[in-house]
Amino acid sequence: MSPAPSDPASVDSPVVDVRLPANVAQAMGLEVRRITRPPFETLLTVAVNAALMSSAWFFLPTSIRDQLFELHGSLAFAFVLSSWMYSDVPATNVLACDTVRTLAAIDQPRVLHRILVARRFLLWLVVAPVCLLIAFIDGIGAPDRVVVVYSAVAIGVIPFGVLGVSAWLGVLFPYHPIPIRYRWEHRRQWWPMLGRWATLVLLPYAVVPALTIVFLAPTLLIWGLTSPKGLSSKLPDNDLGLGIALACLIALGAAYFGQRVSLRLVARHRDHLVAYLSDPTRG
Repeated sequence: MSPAPSDPASVDSPVVDVRLPANVAQAMGLEVRRITRPPFETLLTVAVNAALMSSAWFFLPTSIRDQLFELHGSLAFAFVLSSWMYSDVPATNVLACDTVRTLAAIDQPRVLHRILVARRFLLWLVVAPVCLLIAFIDGIGAPDRVVVVYSAVAIGVIPFGVLGVSAWLGVLFPYHPIPIRYRWEHRRQWWPMLGRWATLVLLPYAVVPALTIVFLAPTLLIWGLTSPKGLSSKLPDNDLGLGIALACLIALGAAYFGQRVSLRLVARHRDHLVAYLSDPTRG
C-alpha cells in the first residue's frame, strides 16, 4: 500500500538494524524508529482512518450514520473515532510489518512478546492522546463532568483488549506490505496478490469495531436490564462507572489472554510463518 521499489524483496531492505530488544523499553525504541521512517505507513494509515470516520460522522445523513455507527452522542464521537483509528493493518498485521525482526525473534517467545507489546503500545500512544483530547474538548460543556472522565477511561483502557485479540488475524494470516504496483503487475496470481491481500486489508474495519462492541456488550446489557428506563435516558453515575469498570476489566483480561494466544499461535504455526515471511513474493 505504500510506495516502494517494484522488487518485493526490497520491502525489507530498509530494516538493517535487526537487534533484538532486551526489554520492552528497547522494543519501543526500535518500533519508534520503524514507524517514523518513510513511507510512514502506520502514521498515515491512522490519519486517513481518522479523516474517513470524521467525515462520515459529520457529513453523512443521520439515517445512514446511525446504521454505520453503533454508538451515538457527542461524547461517543471520541470513542468511536478511537475504534476506527485502530481499524487497519497496524492493529492486525503485527508480524509481517517487520519480517526481519519477527523472523529473528520467532523462536524466542520472550523477545517476541516484547516486540508485540511494543507494537501494540506504540499504536495506542499514537491514537489515544488524540482521542482523549477530543473527549475532554467535547466534555467542556457537558453538564456532568463525571461522564467525561468515564469516557476517557474507556478510551484509554478498552483498546488494549481489542488490540490483543485483533492481533490473532495477523498471526494466522499475515501479508507482506508489497507495493500495489507490484501486485498489479503480478495480477495473474490473483488470489495471493490481490484477493487475499484485499480481504486482509478490509477485514480490520469489521473486526476491530466488532471487538469493541463485544467488550462493551456485557456492560450495555447490564445497563439495559438494571436502569429503570433502560438505555433511553441518562444513567446514574454509579451505574455508569460500574459499567465502564466492567468493560475495562474484560478488556484487560482480553489483552492478557490475547497475547498468550498470539504467542501460542506463532509456536504452533512456526514453520508456515517462517516459510511465508521469508518469501515476499507470496503476497
